[in-house]
Amino acid sequence: MRYSINFDKTINQLSAHYLSGRKLILYLQALMKPLQIINDEFAKWAKETKIEATMTSQIIKLEWFLNRKFDVYFKDKTQHVFVKNGKRVGVPIYSEAADIIKVDNLLFKYESEGKKNSTPLNYNGELTDENECSFYVYSPEIDTRLISKEAYIAMVTYYVDKYKISGKTFKIKFNS
Repeated sequence: MRYSINFDKTINQLSAHYLSGRKLILYLQALMKPLQIINDEFAKWAKETKIEATMTSQIIKLEWFLNRKFDVYFKDKTQHVFVKNGKRVGVPIYSEAADIIKVDNLLFKYESEGKKNSTPLNYNGELTDENECSFYVYSPEIDTRLISKEAYIAMVTYYVDKYKISGKTFKIKFNS
């Protein structure tokens, strides 16, 4: 990685040759340990920031990112987060008695049916559940000893909101 520094090698190179000794090198390395910890944390932060900066709303990248970020919390490590598009049920068809503008009234009748009031031809309530969102994020069951379900959902929602296309809606569902 670009930002990681090997402090052990640097100390060996910078110490004077006439002062070299195992105890002196170990002492200098012990003095540099706090800087090494800070450098390791910075390198980790830089790597995460670079990954987040290159993220897009593509499904394959979003799935990879969510799996990388949250695989620690999964009960079964072989399962993964995946994203599926919402289903389109079709165009709703209304009857002539509906209170909507005539231009918007999509009525398909045969001439032989006449002008009688017919029941509205629209989707049933149970069919619209799959049509209410643009996409669904399916997550494996999580280990609730590590994180609560509410906290997990909040974190996944934060990252999906951050990278999804504006105007798209989603829901998080758990695989059973």
